[in-house]
Amino acid sequence: MQLLFDSRDNAYHQKLGSRVLDWLDDLGAIPLDEAEISDKGFLFAGARPIGDYRALVSRHPLVRDRPDEREPLLRLDTVLESLNRHDVNLPMPTTWLLPLGAPLPTDLTFPLFVRTAESSWKKGGYISRVKSTNELEEEAFVLRRALGWDATVLVRQWLDLATAGEGRYGLVPQEIRVWVVDKIPCAWSFHYMNIVPNPVGFPPSDDDLAVLRQQAGEVGTAFNSRLVVADFARGRDGRWWFIEAGPGSCAGTSHEAVFKAVARRLQGERVDLAADIVGGPLL
Repeated sequence: MQLLFDSRDNAYHQKLGSRVLDWLDDLGAIPLDEAEISDKGFLFAGARPIGDYRALVSRHPLVRDRPDEREPLLRLDTVLESLNRHDVNLPMPTTWLLPLGAPLPTDLTFPLFVRTAESSWKKGGYISRVKSTNELEEEAFVLRRALGWDATVLVRQWLDLATAGEGRYGLVPQEIRVWVVDKIPCAWSFHYMNIVPNPVGFPPSDDDLAVLRQQAGEVGTAFNSRLVVADFARGRDGRWWFIEAGPGSCAGTSHEAVFKAVARRLQGERVDLAADIVGGPLL
């Protein structure tokens, strides 16, 4: 199984300071445009529109993920739809969809976290937290101006989350990304390593990891992608909440060992991943 990447992502990773492409290079990955049509592989590619991705893999029928495997994971609204369709019931905040021009739901309860179906600021602190209808409308306007005027806005119940540390925008939550390969949770990493290198409350306990393994496994059953990431945040009461899921092929992390272990598992290898305070195995 050949690891592949989209060469167009170089500038994006450099801008973010991401080393994902360097790590893929260490593992022998090659650009998709150098692959043979008959090659079997797994493609790491940025979150561009699905039409772009379809064109990208159209000449490579044996390359995963296929577009129909990737597409349901690109938006939070379709993620939630897939979980509901597969009867996956997890602790998750109540979420409302706000299509452009539609009246606000009558059962909104403030405060709320505001994002679009495809993206969020997700910078920690009280960014995107609104306490009234006026604040909600103003935040939705700002989001649509930045991310697309036709964007579907989602608002979710504001969660009182445990704190891992403090960043530029305020308190950073104890949030963990679980990496699910072929529907099996295989590793975890602290989501904000680049902001808080020594987070409070880490590493999680064995009981915490058992909960995350079980919940991420349920998320994995709802999708056909070979690599899914599922994000969970811990409440101040110790409860783990499902936040979102996405395609692992374009997911970020600063944890080199976790990323390389996940990529090697995609190739069929079994890797002895050593745990540290910000990441480790789940198998």
